[in-house]
Amino acid sequence: MKQDRAMTAMGVLTAILALLMMSVGKFIMGGIVLLLAFGIFWTRGGGKFNDRSIYEKIIRTDLDIAELFDRIRDVDTPFGKPWIAGHKGYSGDSIVFGPGKFKDCVVVSREGKDLVVKHITLLENIIRSEDEEYRFKGLVNTAEAEVTPERYAVFAGFKLASVMLVKHLSELIEKLSADGNAKVPENLDFFKFYYHNSSNGYLLDSEGSEVLKVECAYKPFRSAVLDDEGNEMASVMPRSFNNKGVVIDMTGYELFANGEHFGEIRRFREGKKEGFICDTDDGVYKVSIFPSCMRAKISCNYTIERDGELKAVIGGSPSLLFDAEDWCRSDLILSYDDDYLVLYAILEVFILTLNSRFLK
Repeated sequence: MKQDRAMTAMGVLTAILALLMMSVGKFIMGGIVLLLAFGIFWTRGGGKFNDRSIYEKIIRTDLDIAELFDRIRDVDTPFGKPWIAGHKGYSGDSIVFGPGKFKDCVVVSREGKDLVVKHITLLENIIRSEDEEYRFKGLVNTAEAEVTPERYAVFAGFKLASVMLVKHLSELIEKLSADGNAKVPENLDFFKFYYHNSSNGYLLDSEGSEVLKVECAYKPFRSAVLDDEGNEMASVMPRSFNNKGVVIDMTGYELFANGEHFGEIRRFREGKKEGFICDTDDGVYKVSIFPSCMRAKISCNYTIERDGELKAVIGGSPSLLFDAEDWCRSDLILSYDDDYLVLYAILEVFILTLNSRFLK
């Protein structure tokens, strides 16, 4: 939040400087500086801070740390149950989830009238006793570890899981703040992890085992998920192309399951939200984009919901260089309900296929 305020102040000062330059006749320089101010505000993003940030949420509440910890102390997460520590950036106690093996922590601290829920990886900022030091053993040193597409996918998966925990923990705190008798779940955000990279053509699970075969190409268009015997389980086909074979996006897409029509996919935009509506024989799924997870270079994130219930999160890194000659596209799936895994997979492959049009 402090960085956000600093960027806002910088943008305001830059805009004022541009106007001052123009007021004394320096229109060209003033115009250049005004464009710079526009760039600062564009990077900052619009709307409320909580809508712009996936790493930090601010909650106005009278709940104190001790009271909140007493309510959520038994909530289990992919980073374990919470514990109490200090944080160098805040006074008083903080609630800590983690660290995970890639140093991810979600920390809840008080700042004035607000509770701040924040994803951090700088573990030296956590003030802990010797009795808690065991939590920091055996963590992966990412600066020294060999980076492969598979290891990167797991690393990025935990980053995506961290920002989802920030979101859902914030929503839980808001409910507890509004209603002291609100139900507290036994666990939060447990998922099964899958990933696909363009170097091997398979959707793999967290153990590296092949789960589904995937095929994707933009020209000619091919977006499909197959079983281990090569039988097509699901595919997506655009409804129309132009005379150069390029997809006409506005006409939508047809979804097939086992070779038969299963639903329609179309883009949607509602205010600041956008993504895809997937209307199937099994129900309507909303696939909504959310801000990039820059700490793992995941620039293509979507939630998949059915009737308002989160079913999965998918994330993609469109192009990563793992060695001098090996560019790789990598996509992730955090599945909260494996009954719909094939649908998540075809949506992931479909979006990856669309994004490949921008790759050289």
